[in-house]
Amino acid sequence: MDVKGQVLLINPWIYDFAAHNLWIEPLGLLTIAAALRNEGYGVTVIDCLAPFPGAPRPRSDGSGKFLKTAVDRPEPIAHIPRRYGRYGLPLDAFQAAMRSAPTPDLVLVASGMTYWYPGVIEAIRQVRSTLGSVPVVLGGVYATLCVDHAQDKSGADAVISGPGLIAVLRLAAQVTGHEFRMDRYADPSAWPAPTHDPGSPTSFRRRFAGVLSAWGCPYRCTYCASHRLQPAFVQREPVAVIDEIMDCLRHGVRDFAFYDDALLLNAESHLVPILEGVLSRGTLARFHSPNGLHARKISAALAALLRRAGFASVRLSLETVNTTRQRTTGGKVTTGAFEEAIRHLKKAGFGVHELGAYILAGLPGQPLSEVEATIRAVHALGVQARLALYSPIPGTPDGDASLAPETDPLLHNNTVYPYLQGNDYVNELQRLKILANEGNRVLATGGLPDYH
Repeated sequence: MDVKGQVLLINPWIYDFAAHNLWIEPLGLLTIAAALRNEGYGVTVIDCLAPFPGAPRPRSDGSGKFLKTAVDRPEPIAHIPRRYGRYGLPLDAFQAAMRSAPTPDLVLVASGMTYWYPGVIEAIRQVRSTLGSVPVVLGGVYATLCVDHAQDKSGADAVISGPGLIAVLRLAAQVTGHEFRMDRYADPSAWPAPTHDPGSPTSFRRRFAGVLSAWGCPYRCTYCASHRLQPAFVQREPVAVIDEIMDCLRHGVRDFAFYDDALLLNAESHLVPILEGVLSRGTLARFHSPNGLHARKISAALAALLRRAGFASVRLSLETVNTTRQRTTGGKVTTGAFEEAIRHLKKAGFGVHELGAYILAGLPGQPLSEVEATIRAVHALGVQARLALYSPIPGTPDGDASLAPETDPLLHNNTVYPYLQGNDYVNELQRLKILANEGNRVLATGGLPDYH
């Protein structure tokens, strides 16, 4: 089949004070890559966060560290007393990858967290200097949540706000003069699986694969922008997810991270058949849930299936034990439901090394004493406390209450935001981090933290 045109897809670096590779894969970008390939386009993917020669050695489960290159802090955050850096592929390797790829007719740049936008700007600058006047399109999280800023600052020729698959296909058709069959993509549940197969020309040769079994989230938590990024909640067909996992297994991948925002919703018709389908094929896989699971959805039977299917790390969303805040931020969990879920998981055989609970710190109006109480409650259940610092996301109720709309996205950073509250606040947060980590250490050695 004749190639309709060449498209270069780029996942830029992370620019931040800290970054950890918790099975990160640009699944939206890779889904677009798969659709473009299906339509007959030549596709090259450059993922600045993918493994490369000289990168830090990953852990046995595929997670680990990124290479960090120190860079100057941009002016809005120049006062923050932390080391800032670019995480991922060296600049010269990025330039070499562009030069070795087929000359593109179109370049698509993805974007992650709003405050990582310096990586977007640098990627587009490098494209301009290496490839000249090729059309550059920007999509993703930053492009959606900060569209005006992206249009003004990124240097892209066009900015896509919201889900981008069909928009990219249309742009590719306009640039190359080829049409595509719109009816193939009308149903998001039938979109192609991401092109992360390790044997493909766009291979990242990872030891893990990210999996999205659904797009979006039906919940409306006040601190979360999931519904803005993907307005509809659409679950993929279980057989398609099974096929995706099996294909990766055939190429030697063993660790899979579910990045769903609502993985356990409609579990009997969705996750259960996925896991049972993988098990029926006699495969050896390890699963992870870096996005927190909804505790109230975990029954005894589901906990047993998670264990049998090979879940090696289970993270639950608790956020807080304060009942009022649980209700006003979205009502997705209660302390009682969390405790019951932990009982089910422990009875199924999950231990302290496999269980963790996300605790939010820094929500608008939230006293840090509430965070400490939540850490202690989680540790008392024999569960590791995972402190997640609040990040003000534009367009969410909490985000709009935290910062003005014109605020530079660099100030959305959950490392930066506490400094806006003062040094005493930062010091208290640091104390809570130490409290959580020390308690986790005691649990990991078979003990129980003593707070008296």
